[in-house]
Amino acid sequence: MTAIFLQASFSFYLVVNDTNMKPMDAACLHPLKPVILFMKRSKITHERRHIGDRLEILDELLNSNKKRNYSVLLDDLNEKLESIGEIPVSERTLKYDIAYLVEKKDAPVHRPTKSDPNIYYSQKFSLKTLPVDEDDIALLKKAIAILKKATDIKLTKEVDAIVARLQNKIYTNIEESNTMIAFEEHTEAKGKEYFDEIFSAIQEKSPVRFSYKPFNKDEREWLVHPYMLKEYRNRWFLIGRVGNNNVLSNIRLDSIKGKIKNSVEPFIENDMFDPETYFNNVIGVTIPKEQEPLDILIKVDASSADYIRTKPIHKSQIIKNEHRDGSIKLELKLFSNYELTSTLMSYGPALEVIKPASIRKEMKELYEQGVVKYK
Repeated sequence: MTAIFLQASFSFYLVVNDTNMKPMDAACLHPLKPVILFMKRSKITHERRHIGDRLEILDELLNSNKKRNYSVLLDDLNEKLESIGEIPVSERTLKYDIAYLVEKKDAPVHRPTKSDPNIYYSQKFSLKTLPVDEDDIALLKKAIAILKKATDIKLTKEVDAIVARLQNKIYTNIEESNTMIAFEEHTEAKGKEYFDEIFSAIQEKSPVRFSYKPFNKDEREWLVHPYMLKEYRNRWFLIGRVGNNNVLSNIRLDSIKGKIKNSVEPFIENDMFDPETYFNNVIGVTIPKEQEPLDILIKVDASSADYIRTKPIHKSQIIKNEHRDGSIKLELKLFSNYELTSTLMSYGPALEVIKPASIRKEMKELYEQGVVKYK
C-alpha cells in the first residue's frame, strides 16, 4: 500500500491498491484537512488496513471448501484476526462485511436457508481477481495529476508506476485533460531535489548525514535523525534530532549542501513530539523553546473584516465581537515567532493587536522603523 501524507497548502490522502494489495477499492482518493508528511503506515492507516485484512480473510474463508454457518464463520474469522494482532469483531460486523461484499463487490454469497444453513461463495469469486476498469484508472490519473500540481515533488513516481501497470492490464489509453485546476505558482525553491531521499529516510527510520549551512553561519556536517517534513510558503523543512541532542531542529532543505548520505548510527525514535498536534498553534515552523501559546486579541477594521472572516489568519481564530462600524475583534492562540509577526504585518493598518503587550509593542516598533524608511 502506498500512503502519502502532506502538510502543505493543498493536501491529500491517497491510497492505491492493485491485485497484489489489500482488497479495498482499486483507487480511493479522499480530500483531508492539511496533514503531516509523515509515513505512519501502522497508525494513520490502521483502520483501513484492519478492514482490508478482515475482508481478505473473510474472502478466503468464503472461498474454502469448509462449510460454515454464521457462528463458525465468525469464530474462524476472529481466530485469524487475532493471529495477526487484530481485534476480534462481532456477528453484526461480520454481517455488515458480507453485505458490503454483496452490494459493493457483487460477491455471489449464498445466504443461509433451512435446507442449507451455511454461508459461502456459490460461484467462483475472489476479491483478489476483481478487474480494474477504465473509470478506476481515469480517477487515479486525475488524482495523481492534481497531487503533482499541488506539491511539485517527485514522490508520485512510484504511484505512476502502479498506474502504468494497471493501465497495461486493461489495454486503455486515457488522454490527458486540459488544465482545470490552477494552483498558485511560486519561484522555484531550492532543496527540492533532496525531498525523495529524506522522505525515504523517514520511512525507513534511517539517520542521514549531510553538510548544512544555516543563515549567517559556517557550513558543517550534521547527523540527523529525520522525523517529518513540513512545508511553509513553498519552502520545505526537515524536523528532526541533530546528533544525540534532545532538541528538535528545523532544517531548511534549501540550505543542505552536496549529497545526503545514509548513516550506520542507530536510529533514535521520535519521543519528543506528536506530529499530529505539534504545529496546531503555530504559523510557520518555529516554536520558541520553553514557551506556551499566547492568547492574542486583534481588532480588524471593516475594510478587511470580511476578508479575514472568510479566510482566517489561523485555524485557531475565533470571532469575539462584531461592531456596528463593521470592525471585528478576534482571538488567536499562537506561539509568538517571526512568522506570526510577518503575517500580522501583512494586513497593514487594517489590523491592530490589542494584547498581549509584548506583540503589540513589537508591532509598534516595526511600524515606527518603517515610517523612518519612508520619510
